[in-house]
Formats: sequence, C-alpha cells, structure tokens
Amino acid sequence: MKYISHLDFMRMFQRAVRRSGVEFLFSEGFNPHPVMTVAMPLSVGVTSDGEYMKVGFADTFTPEEIMERINAAFPPGFEITEIHKLSGKEIDLSKISEAVYTVAVELEEGASPCDTEKALSQSSLVVMKKTKSGEKQSDIRPYIYELSELERGDGYCVYRMRLACSNAYNLKPETVISAMEKTDENFRVSFMTVHRNGLVLPS
Repeated sequence: MKYISHLDFMRMFQRAVRRSGVEFLFSEGFNPHPVMTVAMPLSVGVTSDGEYMKVGFADTFTPEEIMERINAAFPPGFEITEIHKLSGKEIDLSKISEAVYTVAVELEEGASPCDTEKALSQSSLVVMKKTKSGEKQSDIRPYIYELSELERGDGYCVYRMRLACSNAYNLKPETVISAMEKTDENFRVSFMTVHRNGLVLPS
C-alpha cells in the first residue's frame, strides 16, 4: 500500500465511502466535490500510522458507526484508527508544522552508523533539494528539530527524526540522510525505509 500515490489514495477513499453507505457532504458551486482535506500528503514509499483528514458527511451516523462502516469497505492496508466530530475550525490542518519519522537504513559493506551529535553540531547542512523550478542548494539544518539514534546492529541502524513539515517548507528524511552521508564519510546507505509516526500542530 505504501506505493499508492496520493491521488490514488483519494480515489480509493471516495470509493470506500460510497461502498460503506455513508454519504459525503458536497461542496456547492458549478462542480460539486466531496468535502475532504488531507493534512500533509504522504510521499510514495512511506508508511504511516499518524495521518489526519477532515471529511464532511451528510449522514446522522455516529463517529463510531462511520469508522466501522468505512473500515469494513477499505482494502487491506488502510484503517481509520480514531474519529472525532468537529463543530467548526477548532483544528486547522494547514497549521501543521512538524512531522516525526522513524528511518531504518541498511549500511553499505564496511560502513558505520552516523555520529548524529556531529551532524547536529554543524552550523549548516547544505544539500541539493528538488523544487518546482528544479534543483538548488538548500541549508536544511534549521529545519531539523531532532535527530537521534534509536537502534543499531550488524549492518543497519534506526533513527528518529523530527523535521519541518508544512506548506511553507517540507523536509524529507531522505534529504537528511544525504546530508548525514556528507557529514560522515563512514556513513554510507544502501537502502532505507521511512515511517511517519505522526504530524505535529503548534501548541
């Protein structure tokens, strides 16, 4: 399921809701569409257990009934874990500012885990970052809020990252790993898996 794109996920969700018997609330205007907002679209290849959506429903089902009906209509790999009824704009998903990740990497033969304290001690971490206008150099150090090692073993290590994640600036864990490789020449990665643990709203 992690290889399904954001647009495919949106289509899947709408079809699951139709199969569930729950009715969407539709926008008004010339081209009505279901009222639904995904907090921060998940990158292809990334798993998660902390995603958030705001969805409008026209039915009088309880939140628990909606969750049960839609979960029964989902394909394997997707599950709503919690649902709350909102009365207004008490939760603004556009203000999400951070994301927490668990990143597991396989090391190349002869490589060693990165010294995270050394990486964080750098005044700047400049990498090539993809933008809508192409690639350009970017200093990502101000957008790394936490970087720590969770586990290490024979040929692998696991890191926790808390990174900027907003409409203004979205830092991906893969970019941080590239910066870590530049900082520590003994740290060379052959493969990685990324899991998003959750999104953070400013307190």
